Amino acid sequence: MERKLLVSDLNLGYEGLFDAADFFKLIDDWFRQNGYDKNEIKHVERVTEKGKFIDIEIMPIKEISTYARFEVNVRIIIKNLIETKVKKNKQEFKINKGELFVSIDVFLATDVKNRLESKPWQFFTRTLFNKYVNKDYINRMEKDVMNDVKNLHSELKAYLNLERYKEMA
Repeated sequence: MERKLLVSDLNLGYEGLFDAADFFKLIDDWFRQNGYDKNEIKHVERVTEKGKFIDIEIMPIKEISTYARFEVNVRIIIKNLIETKVKKNKQEFKINKGELFVSIDVFLATDVKNRLESKPWQFFTRTLFNKYVNKDYINRMEKDVMNDVKNLHSELKAYLNLERYKEMA
């Protein structure tokens, strides 16, 4: 299988009030709605003196064909996560406060079944095939996954900027 890195370290940072459960639900829903299968790689939660520390890494996969697929590696780190009371529209409710960091890497994987890598001449054939015959198909797939990841990044930024709360003293 050949993996081509298309996006490296597309980052998003945020510090303040947000609903962590809603944020994770937004990510899960977005991937599900866009045809990705969730694949959780790492999930670590620790309670520290300053609050909860969460480190989650997922790699949703979208099968494009029997030959190619998109792999989006998303790492979410939340530091100093605490629960606090806020007021919004004269209503009082509990929400989270902390530091959030999201990093996104995107890969295009071709020959996912390793059909063309077992022998040197097959590897050579695959390279020529991708470079000359399959070039337009691969370029179109790259554009599709780039649109997907830009959409996800915009959605996450919009979510964090959309909900504004007033913390109670």
